[in-house]
Amino acid sequence: METQITVSDHPGGDDDLIFTTYAGNVKLRVSDETLTPYGGLVPWAAFMKHNGIIEQLARTCPVKRTSPNAAPVRDVLQSFLLTALTDGRRFAHVQRLREERGLCELFGMKAVVSDDTLRRFFKSMDETQAAEWVAQANARLLTLLPARLILDWDSTVITKYGHQEGAQKGYNPTKRGRRSFHPLLAVAAGTRLCASYQFRPGDTVTSTQWTRAAEEALRNTGGREVWLNRGDIGLGNEAVMAWHENAPPGQKRPHYLFKLKLTGNVRRAMAAVREQDWQGPGTQGAWQVAEARVRLAGWSAERRVIFARKLQGQIPEKAQATFWKENKHELAVYVTNLDEKQLSTWQALPLYAERADTENVFDELKNQWGFEGFTAKQRTVSALAARLLLLVYNLWGIFSRLMEPSRHVEAAGSRKWFLVIAGRLVKSGRQYEMQISAQGAWWEGLRRGYERVLAWLSATAPQLRLTAHPPPPDALLFPQKLALNCGI
Repeated sequence: METQITVSDHPGGDDDLIFTTYAGNVKLRVSDETLTPYGGLVPWAAFMKHNGIIEQLARTCPVKRTSPNAAPVRDVLQSFLLTALTDGRRFAHVQRLREERGLCELFGMKAVVSDDTLRRFFKSMDETQAAEWVAQANARLLTLLPARLILDWDSTVITKYGHQEGAQKGYNPTKRGRRSFHPLLAVAAGTRLCASYQFRPGDTVTSTQWTRAAEEALRNTGGREVWLNRGDIGLGNEAVMAWHENAPPGQKRPHYLFKLKLTGNVRRAMAAVREQDWQGPGTQGAWQVAEARVRLAGWSAERRVIFARKLQGQIPEKAQATFWKENKHELAVYVTNLDEKQLSTWQALPLYAERADTENVFDELKNQWGFEGFTAKQRTVSALAARLLLLVYNLWGIFSRLMEPSRHVEAAGSRKWFLVIAGRLVKSGRQYEMQISAQGAWWEGLRRGYERVLAWLSATAPQLRLTAHPPPPDALLFPQKLALNCGI
């Protein structure tokens, strides 16, 4: 039996190499065919051409390329986005794609640029201009969302090594004393689409630059109304709550639901709740809730505070050192400006619990994308790389929902399923054909996904414009909580 294994380094001219394997003698020879491990990029290329995001970014780029030898802006952007999409973590990983001859033809590029070109291009931009530039493109994706949104806010620590502008010493639970960045992110609830991003040094806290981030989110949500902001204990402070409550005349700001830190004053406020005011059974493992109007030290007004406790059992008598029995509870405290008609006391717990999915976004970004990579000495380079990475993360999330509408598939799974497929690109006249190696149930799943992509492409106007013919109901679908607006 003879098996041919083809590589594409030096086509033609070399003698065949024969290896004896368990299958017998295997001849190894080079090939001049256009082979790729990314056969799944064909529907992605059609998706990107149709939505027009790259063209918008190239057209609105704040830096104009005047040199005739400079790489076109769209080539630079495509090179970076493809690097991030194919599991690149550093600028140098763009070199992996430079020998992929089929990429340039699929994506209309002259060439895949070098890592030095990427860094020089990112360095040439002002950070504020670059942030607004990418946010405007990202806002078009958010038009897919419902008319009213819930934004989940969270921050994370990204440890940095060496000398990087903007990295500072601050709270770092894993590498104490190391410099870090502390980015702030807003995610549209139930969709995993990133709506706002702030690149911040490591010596900040969660609420730092909150006003700037929140106002950016309101400007760049594709005309959608942000109904509620949710966040953990880092946002439950006077400055953030006052921003929500004191809207300028003629403007409307979102409601908020934040968790409060269990400080001494918060515990005393909880202890002041009468036992008969607690709702729910006081049995072990069951939640009880109560609420009160509370004005903590440093607050400008009384606010609605919701208390929750779950009985975990009684403290052993030998450990009590008291004359009465003591119970041990799991405690949680929330503050909100939603009234009782909008949010009952019992509804606060499950509404806040839905925010936990934001933690999965950070986990996916840090472990399956290059969110901790693509850094340089210059702050503006690192900041712009992070923003563009979030843009391709959003784009791939939407594309993945076309391929698998019933659930979110994280990058580790979706790349193996939809992207990394051995293929051969064949050109005949002016026609291209990508031959991919997929069989059985894998191919059946791919084919159904490709049919949904084709249905969306034919049912929507180019570049996400409005159309009189909405796509099939399952063509663009996010999970149960929020569904994409299909009339785009």
